[in-house]
Amino acid sequence: MAKPLKVGIISANWSLKVHGAAWRRIEGVEVAAICTSRRETAEKAAADFDIPKAYWNHEEMSADPDLDIIDVGTRPSFRFPMVMAALRNGKHVYDALPFATSVADADAMRDAQKAAGVVGVVDAQFRWSPPAQQMKAMIDAGYIGKPLGFHVQLFLPLIVENDKPYCYSAWSGNTDPYYWLAEKSSGGSGWRNFATHSLLFLTHLIGPVEEATGLLATGVPEWFLPNGDVLRPETHDLGTATLRMANGAIGSLQAGWCVPDTEGWRVEVWGDRGRLLLSDSSFGNLLSARLYAGDARLMPYGERACAEVEIDPAFYMVPGTTGGETGPRPFVAMDWMFANMAAAIRSGREGSPSFTEAAAVHRVVEAVERADAERRWIRMDEMG
Repeated sequence: MAKPLKVGIISANWSLKVHGAAWRRIEGVEVAAICTSRRETAEKAAADFDIPKAYWNHEEMSADPDLDIIDVGTRPSFRFPMVMAALRNGKHVYDALPFATSVADADAMRDAQKAAGVVGVVDAQFRWSPPAQQMKAMIDAGYIGKPLGFHVQLFLPLIVENDKPYCYSAWSGNTDPYYWLAEKSSGGSGWRNFATHSLLFLTHLIGPVEEATGLLATGVPEWFLPNGDVLRPETHDLGTATLRMANGAIGSLQAGWCVPDTEGWRVEVWGDRGRLLLSDSSFGNLLSARLYAGDARLMPYGERACAEVEIDPAFYMVPGTTGGETGPRPFVAMDWMFANMAAAIRSGREGSPSFTEAAAVHRVVEAVERADAERRWIRMDEMG
């Protein structure tokens, strides 16, 4: 039997609570260490989640010879030195999104990962959901023909409570509120976080972006906190981009967290033979996801061929997991992604979504920010 892969997780919020549970569902993988910024929180997390080792210095955890993978889940402005330390120590890295705070840092992490000869994967599980895998397989088989256009949206809802609007990032019952997303220096925002997720799926479907333009806004200018304080965010909570792909397809992307009663995740792609639509009212947990398809047959005006697609059961059967579930369930996409990363480590191939893909997408995210400031189209080769 192969030696177990041991994971060290940085951050006791989403990465520990959600990633930690997913890692434990992968055969031959152990969650062996947790790191937070303080000894008391690290030791408490280790005790609460039955983790053998606690660290409060990420350099020390990355240097632990017993660990194989470092899962870095802190805010973007903290992550660069953590990722680079892990790579220097020859660790495989699972990195949260947005990938970086700058194009230079994105390129540096990509290059360091390649030089270290390790696997680098980023936290964009959408491509691994069963409906998304079905969609990708149909595109690759020629269902839509030559890609012509697309519309992608990824939203979390705006919530009104006590007659005050709240971005979902500041109002979550599952994890601690992400108030740092209001800070420009953090490297995150409604636009940067959700556009990164969206683009890593779109480019997976139909290839790279060649040029972009767009507009960004802050629709909720005040965040009301439970203690009575008011945050005035420096970041954008809504963005819309127009993109031209390298293959000539054109389309739009909207992302953010200030849309009441939102549909959530919606990806529509069409070509000269057909159209595919993936719709999910949740943030990629997929129990509500549906895939629809329509071809280019001649029909009476006003009628459509669009019909729901039956998902291949094989896409629900994640190889290398401990539970053996075969039906729709929460976080199956994350199980696919972690199982794929473990397999990539053992086989010496690249993981998916890779650091190379993440660096390319980060260029697009920043290109739209630049386009908003300069009011023009930006080519990706302008982005350094």
